[in-house]
Amino acid sequence: MMKYKIRKLRSIKKRQNSKTKRSGSVVLIPMVCLILALAIVGDLLQQTSIELKQLKKGQHHLQANWLADAAAQRAAEKLSHQQNYTGETWKVHPAEIGGTFPGEVIIEIVRTNSNSKSLTIRTLASYPANVVERVRVIREWPFELQDSSSNN
Repeated sequence: MMKYKIRKLRSIKKRQNSKTKRSGSVVLIPMVCLILALAIVGDLLQQTSIELKQLKKGQHHLQANWLADAAAQRAAEKLSHQQNYTGETWKVHPAEIGGTFPGEVIIEIVRTNSNSKSLTIRTLASYPANVVERVRVIREWPFELQDSSSNN
């Protein structure tokens, strides 16, 4: 009878040990899956953040291009009225361009020689102005002065 009880106790301990080992592995598998899922979600969030920064940089670059083009048109208009125009620093408020940041364009008029009617309009557009992450665009356009005496 005693041998029977010892065998029974041993078999009960074996069953308990095997259940304990199985319940540990049952918890481990979902934990590993959760860690992998969190790693994937973290990577996706990082990629999204990078893409948003690139999109914002692209928008700033496009706005700087538009400012550079507008500054060249502004300089051409001023040169048609006053031929001794040498340039300016044009500060553009956010409300004027429909943006959230101000822009700034430095307009320079480069004359090859004082008698020549051909010159170069150089613009340096910065958007957003006075920010470390700004985009700068430099453009140059050839320009020909018109004779004011030829107007009828």
